[in-house]
Amino acid sequence: MNETLLAAIDVESAGNLLRRVEQTDALEAGILTPMAGTRPICLFGLEEAERFLVLHEGKTVALGGAWATVNYVDPNHLATWIGETLGDQELSAAVLEIAATRKPYGFLVPEIKSLIATRIEQAKQVLGITEMAAE
Repeated sequence: MNETLLAAIDVESAGNLLRRVEQTDALEAGILTPMAGTRPICLFGLEEAERFLVLHEGKTVALGGAWATVNYVDPNHLATWIGETLGDQELSAAVLEIAATRKPYGFLVPEIKSLIATRIEQAKQVLGITEMAAE
């Protein structure tokens, strides 16, 4: 797992990270299916991007055969989107650092997902958002 510690963020930055972006600023990703090809989708916020990153065990994908799916977003594209659209240069750099290891995608996802989840939790704490309030 990635041991990157992210610095605290301010209220404005936290609000930017948790906001829903417009269609023109959405993150492009795809759901890959061997027999059906790639279905492009748009992600409209950091929380949606974090949920999109699904942790799969290899055997789960193998058992799915021709209809197995993999949620895919290019890690470099994700990092650029985080930095340019959401304005979090530190998180962007940390995602790029993980991507630079050049591990297979399935090994990158848990690290990137964990890092993003940590930043989301930081942002929610700064904004005083609790899970009870979010429901």
